[in-house]
Amino acid sequence: MRIKKIFASILSLAFLLSTVGYTSYVYAEEQATVEEEEEEEELEFTSAVITAVSCAKEAEEKGTFDVLSSCPPHAAWEGVKDIYDENPKIVIFDVTEGEYFYVKPTKDGVYWSDLLEGFGGSIDGTAVPVGKKGDIVVIKFTEFEITPKPKPGFFKGCL
Repeated sequence: MRIKKIFASILSLAFLLSTVGYTSYVYAEEQATVEEEEEEEELEFTSAVITAVSCAKEAEEKGTFDVLSSCPPHAAWEGVKDIYDENPKIVIFDVTEGEYFYVKPTKDGVYWSDLLEGFGGSIDGTAVPVGKKGDIVVIKFTEFEITPKPKPGFFKGCL
């Protein structure tokens, strides 16, 4: 009789230990799911146009992208009262999705000077959303490559 109680105790202990181990596996699966969700939030851009907010709004309203290629650089400063203390109003327009995003410049990512130099050109890279400014999503680039707009007369010798 006593051996049966000892055997039952050992079986109970073995069962408890096996469920504790099972719980840790479930926790690991839940954690992996959270990491997958974070990966889904990463946005990829291919040839997204660097432009002013006013030009992006106009392109979105009209449904044509001609405005983006002819957007003047001074449009990025429209509504800015002090160019020394305020940032330009530059966005990244994803032509494939028809959406535009504010960019959060960072010391380990893209700078305002990079965006101004590449204004009218395109940007390729990956970014993550970091917030919202009004109705527009703010993104932070983790990797990027800017292709500046070709200078006038660039294709002159090609013909």
